[in-house]
Amino acid sequence: MSSSNGNIAGDDRNYKGVRCRKQGKWVSEIRVPGTRDRLWLGTYRSPEAAAMAHDTAFFLLRGPSSSKGLNFPDRAASMRWVSLSPRSVQEVASKSGMDFDAKLIAESPPVCEREESSNGADFADGCLSFGGYEDISVDDMEIVM
Repeated sequence: MSSSNGNIAGDDRNYKGVRCRKQGKWVSEIRVPGTRDRLWLGTYRSPEAAAMAHDTAFFLLRGPSSSKGLNFPDRAASMRWVSLSPRSVQEVASKSGMDFDAKLIAESPPVCEREESSNGADFADGCLSFGGYEDISVDDMEIVM
């Protein structure tokens, strides 16, 4: 069930410019100041990445004095404002969110749900384990199989 701001009901991650889709992906968009136009900033795995994209676009569109409207205001000190077209802002913000998502994914260990096959190997969402044989070479693997 979704709340009025688009986040999952009971979810404490209520970031500005971020909403959760039914599939569990997080999306971000922002309105261009002085227009009715919206910039689509992308779809992300984490709400923090979507919020990072929003903050980048918000800062670039509104300038350094806009830090009160950011999800992560402490990050504004490390950002440098430049005047960009809305299309360029969209590209920079999207890259910022994707970079943050990639960093989060790289830092987290893979989560695998195990399912044992008929030959004793465990398969799970792209993960493969041979029950204690993880540290053997490919040549040795032929012997195990």
